[in-house]
Amino acid sequence: MSKVKMRYSKQREIIYEVLKNDTSHPNVDSIYMNVKKVIPDISLGTVYRNLNLLADQKEILRLDIGDGVVHFDARISPHYHLICDECGGIKDLFLDESLISTFIDKVQGECDEQIHNADIIFHGTCQNCLKKKS
Repeated sequence: MSKVKMRYSKQREIIYEVLKNDTSHPNVDSIYMNVKKVIPDISLGTVYRNLNLLADQKEILRLDIGDGVVHFDARISPHYHLICDECGGIKDLFLDESLISTFIDKVQGECDEQIHNADIIFHGTCQNCLKKKS
């Protein structure tokens, strides 16, 4: 899908800035509540449409972690995610790409399809929850 030049929108810029400043991988409702602090009369539909437009244009990531809610991430550089089984938080993981490439190569050797990349979600316990347990 090629990028289509988006017309400038002050609302979209604010929505993006709110998301960029929130590393918790928020859902649309959370983003909406924070955008409303800046633009009190904005609608949920406007926030939702702009987030999806930004995701379709590959300006942000749309995350489906299996909890029935779509989450968003402004960090589009290559990285992976850890879902904490204790608190449900989503944490960014920055892994050596050679590790992932080796994994993809091994999977490629086990199947007939051609694999280009992988979206990997790890499950475990985040550092904050580990500290609470000790």
